[in-house]
Amino acid sequence: MSDLLFAEITLLNAHMQINKYNNEKINYTIFLLFFILVLFCNATYARKAGLQDIVWDKIDGNLIVSFKLNNVFSSQLNEVILNGTPITFAYFVTLYEVRDFWVDKKIVNIKIDRMMKYDIVQEKFIMKRSWRIDEVVVTNSFAEARKVMTEISNLKIFPFDWLENDGRYQIGIKAELSKANLPSDLRSTFFFSPSWGFETDWYILDFNH
Repeated sequence: MSDLLFAEITLLNAHMQINKYNNEKINYTIFLLFFILVLFCNATYARKAGLQDIVWDKIDGNLIVSFKLNNVFSSQLNEVILNGTPITFAYFVTLYEVRDFWVDKKIVNIKIDRMMKYDIVQEKFIMKRSWRIDEVVVTNSFAEARKVMTEISNLKIFPFDWLENDGRYQIGIKAELSKANLPSDLRSTFFFSPSWGFETDWYILDFNH
C-alpha cells in the first residue's frame, strides 16, 4: 500500500471519528434539551396551583382571614398520598402596614401547617393542624380529606383594635407543599419530578382600618 493511499485512509477514518463524535454530541444535546423541556412543563404545571375566595373579617375583636387552595392534587400527588406517605401543606400569612414615605411595616409573619397521612391498613385519612395540634380529623373520604387540607377558615391574624385608625394594611398569603417534611428518599424525587409538588404565588389583599 502506497503512502498516499494510507494517508487517505487515515484521513477518512479521522473524518468518520469526528462525525461520530459530532453525532453523539448532537444526540446528547437533544436529550438534554428534552430533559429541560420536561422539567419546564412540570414546573409550569406546578405553578397552576392558586388561592381563591380570599376574604378578611373582624370576629371577636380579631382580624381573621379565610381562603381556599385549589388545583394541587395531581395524579402523582394522589399516588404519593395513597401509598401512605405523610404530606404537609404549608401556608404563609403576612400583615403589613402600608406607608407612603417609608418602608412598609411588617406586623405579622405566620406559618401554619396542615398535615395528612393515609392509613393503608384502616383505609382512613388522618389530618392535623399545627395551630391546633391536639385536634385530629379522621375521614374515609379522600374528597373530604382534600377539602380539609385546602380550606382555611377564620384564621386569627392580629387583634383588630391594635391596628392604627385610618391605616392602610395589606395581607399576603402563599401556600406550598412542604419539602422539608417529606421522607428523605422522596426529596430527590421531588427535585427531579416536581409535577406532584406545588408552590403558589403571593396573593395580596388590601384593606383599610
